[in-house]
Amino acid sequence: MPISQRPLTKIMIEKLRDCHDKQSKNGGNPCLQEDLKGSLAALYKRGLVDTKIQDVNGKRLLCIIVTESGVTYLKSLEKK
Repeated sequence: MPISQRPLTKIMIEKLRDCHDKQSKNGGNPCLQEDLKGSLAALYKRGLVDTKIQDVNGKRLLCIIVTESGVTYLKSLEKK
């Protein structure tokens, strides 16, 4: 029997939306761990974000990207 997940909190949704907006604007600037703070684990477990190592200003950083599932989730919220 699958384990049901609790719905996302308003803060989680806000962080996901902010990260997606940041990626979409300004030439695709990456989100960093600090941008998602306490929401990272919950969003990652749900498959709404993923991680990727990128060079940012000459440094290799762990960046957060919104997955297709995350984009689909955000679009579903807009329809409500």
